[in-house]
Amino acid sequence: MIETFTQHNPKTELRTQETSEEAEMMENSLAAEEAYTEGYENLVSIKEALNQFLVEPGQHTVENILKYSNSTRK
Repeated sequence: MIETFTQHNPKTELRTQETSEEAEMMENSLAAEEAYTEGYENLVSIKEALNQFLVEPGQHTVENILKYSNSTRK
């Protein structure tokens, strides 16, 4: 009998016809996948939070840029 395992199968179904070595490898793989997924979700939430910030240069900086622009115009 051939069984196909997908990400959607519960962990309990994965233990049906496997050796203890295979079971350990599968559990390590699932744990790593969960850690990667959690890390990715954290990065997405950080990116969304960073997109909330609006950063503008200070008035003094803008004035310096305009002064420089005027001084180089000839």
